[in-house]
Amino acid sequence: MYFPINACCENALSATSNFRIKQSSFNHTKRPFFCAYIYKYLSVNTRLITFLNPYISVIAILFCFSPLLLLFIKKLNKEKAYTLIAIYWLLNGSTNLPEWLGQSENVSLLNGITLLYNLLDTPLVLLVFYFSASGNKKRMLLFLTILFLIFECIMVLWKGYNFDSSVIIIGFGGLLILVFSIWGVTEFFQKIEHTSFETTMGFIYAAFIFEYALSIVIFISNYLNFKKETVDVNLFVYYLSVISATILTSFGLWRYARPTMAEENNK
Repeated sequence: MYFPINACCENALSATSNFRIKQSSFNHTKRPFFCAYIYKYLSVNTRLITFLNPYISVIAILFCFSPLLLLFIKKLNKEKAYTLIAIYWLLNGSTNLPEWLGQSENVSLLNGITLLYNLLDTPLVLLVFYFSASGNKKRMLLFLTILFLIFECIMVLWKGYNFDSSVIIIGFGGLLILVFSIWGVTEFFQKIEHTSFETTMGFIYAAFIFEYALSIVIFISNYLNFKKETVDVNLFVYYLSVISATILTSFGLWRYARPTMAEENNK
């Protein structure tokens, strides 16, 4: 999921662009009991978080480029799964560059980049899973990738190329990625011995679980309780999830990835 990383919300409009949801979606003023319980006992200094967010966002963006750097340093480009992982994080970080280049007020440009990225996000991750799978699972992932692309086309034709369709696409896509990431980790722990490719993918699956699970929680939290303080806290948590996910991915690539095709996993 994409939350533009290099932005702290000054008003409701910028907050909605950060979370890829149109402003009219956030019309819930009552805080659910579980949210009230959480915010009551998790006393967070929102001023400190608001101050830290711009600096943590820079760190998060820089970490997004580390998988690509490792891909070239270790010459891992022959393995398609590794290459797609690097492209995934490259896009994640690059989508924030316009704000660094003084385009933070260009809402139409930022929204256009966000909408495009949301269409690419899930198919790209499904392709990572496809090139790391084998047998029936590989065929299933190919079928799901094609089906999801058709689903995206239907949603865009029905709802339009806007945040109405994008919300539905990223919602279903995020859940789909989370399910296959958990499946991948489960398969990893069911085996006693692993190849270097399987171990690397184990870290990548764990990174996706961490990122998408927190993203879904943040997505729901921001939807149910739309306040600037909540958005700042959610952004802070999201930045940390990006940093943690890229660290897990980078460690797997650095420590275990080998510059050879994992033929036994791609038949």
